[in-house]
Amino acid sequence: MFPSFPPGISGDEFNLLFYGYQSQEEIRTLLQNLSLAVSNTALELPSGRKLPLRLSSGVSWYPENSTDLSTLKKYADFAMYQVKKAEKGYITEFDLELFTKNAKETEMRRLFHKMLNEELFTYYFQPIVSAADGSIYAYEALMRGNLPALTRPDQILQLAHEEECLHEIERLTMFLSAKSYATFLSTHQIRGDELLFVNSIASQYMNHDEAVAYVEQYSFLQDRIVIEITEEDSPDLTALLKKREMPGFSGVFALDDYGSGYSNEKTLLELAPAYIKLDLSIIRDIDSDPDKQQIVENIVSYAHQRGMKIIAEGLETPAELLKVLELDVDLLQGYFLAKPSAVPKPVSAESVAIIERFRKHLA
Repeated sequence: MFPSFPPGISGDEFNLLFYGYQSQEEIRTLLQNLSLAVSNTALELPSGRKLPLRLSSGVSWYPENSTDLSTLKKYADFAMYQVKKAEKGYITEFDLELFTKNAKETEMRRLFHKMLNEELFTYYFQPIVSAADGSIYAYEALMRGNLPALTRPDQILQLAHEEECLHEIERLTMFLSAKSYATFLSTHQIRGDELLFVNSIASQYMNHDEAVAYVEQYSFLQDRIVIEITEEDSPDLTALLKKREMPGFSGVFALDDYGSGYSNEKTLLELAPAYIKLDLSIIRDIDSDPDKQQIVENIVSYAHQRGMKIIAEGLETPAELLKVLELDVDLLQGYFLAKPSAVPKPVSAESVAIIERFRKHLA
């Protein structure tokens, strides 16, 4: 049977409906012949220039893909746009798995922009503990999304990168973490002299107007802010300078995930941090791994000669805690001491007791 021609769907697009054939292979042969005929055709412009034609097409099948004409058209349209996004001039068939994945990604992007527009973020706070006496030295603010499908920081940062919204994440993190800290202070849920470690994206910084607004709202807090660089890429030196020179800011940095493979010696030299956070891959099972112990000894020696403090993060067992105390780290962080929470939690009594016994033994 000859194909029928439903109404065009837009501009230079149209639908073809093939019916009455014995097999899909017959139709595939027709489509390939059509594509070849079009590709061998050129339009001659008044100037004499020849304009070659190309046909980008998507195919959906009845009844395998759907028994509904509108759905078949939608699926064929999706397949066609996959061709247009890749390399025009080809024919491809509908892929349900790809369509489902694309639909999920589209929904996640929609939720991400909803989250940004409505500022649907919560910041959890995890204590950073003094290795000297077990007191809370600082809190690290950790971003969480408030939508069930979008909670993890890594998901949010990936979408922010893809949607070119990293600056918005940086701005919201600075303001919302400070807002929470101020609330804890006003309700006497913290002492108020603790530092606040804020995760920052290495390539981003607040613009002048944002920095001025931040100073106006949180000037009381700025000498307690520690900017924690977490981006896996090498730091942007211009961005670092802008962060360091932000009005009212103390210029204090922490280098996160040191030893993870991203934060290396070059980054350490460029950032000149006041704090070095050892990656949990080094801390995990450090009590039974002489090689990890030697690495920490070397970093502690380097840092202490330069007035830097070492933070052991990711501590999960009493044995790990005791070993990093023996290795003379300055600060401690991890689930064994206290888990992140929307309202700061006290340090576990068991971890404080280990620190006190260790110090008493040294005295």
